[in-house]
Amino acid sequence: WDRTPQVCVLTQLLLDPYYRTLRGFAVLLDKDVLAFGHCCRERLGFSEAGPLSHEWSPVVLQLLDAVWQLQLQFPSAFEFNAAALRFVATHM
Repeated sequence: WDRTPQVCVLTQLLLDPYYRTLRGFAVLLDKDVLAFGHCCRERLGFSEAGPLSHEWSPVVLQLLDAVWQLQLQFPSAFEFNAAALRFVATHM
């Protein structure tokens, strides 16, 4: 079920300009990643077992990379930039 939020977030980014604003992107991550129940701590390797855990998977980082790829293709469509994505990646 880790892939479902990725697809939903990317689809909504493409379809709704609100989610391409900084506030909209925060709302989108909150509702489709965090509230959906994504295990950020385990997937990013911050659990006790660390990245050696069988639960480790860079799903959130893959999502942020996909958003960055969209920003490269359509830079004027986004209110936020790569710095915001780096902030999310380091504070999630």
